[in-house]
Amino acid sequence: MNFHNAWNSAGNGLLQAHLRLTATRDAMSGSSREHRLMLVSAAIVCGGLLVATAASAQGSDGIAGLVNKAGTQADSVKLSLGKVFAAAGFAGAGFGGWNWWRKGKEGEQSHIKGSQIFVPILAGAALGAIGFVMIKAGESVGIQRSDMGVVPT
Repeated sequence: MNFHNAWNSAGNGLLQAHLRLTATRDAMSGSSREHRLMLVSAAIVCGGLLVATAASAQGSDGIAGLVNKAGTQADSVKLSLGKVFAAAGFAGAGFGGWNWWRKGKEGEQSHIKGSQIFVPILAGAALGAIGFVMIKAGESVGIQRSDMGVVPT
């Protein structure tokens, strides 16, 4: 039995255990203590299923490859969210500027209040600053990927 078959048989065993636990939970009376115990057991089995299946999907790397992939995706999400925050900040500041321009064009008869001008500008500045920090802080502490320090093989 090779490694891949062992993972598959373990996953199938966990799946059958989960199905038995779910059937027992449904057939159980109404005791809340027993119900909580069954929910905890089902959660443990489901968690084991998720980890075993995801680790076997990574091929020969196993759980170490799964954790490495999660770290890579977290770095990518941080950079993408930084760009989204920066764009939202730019849009918010632009909306405040557009309101300011409309107020100046309409003069005293304008229905635009001061808060409709300065709140979007300040919120846009805050979002833009958060986005800037998310992008630049990762670069300064070395979160960005590079080949520096990697020994060639």
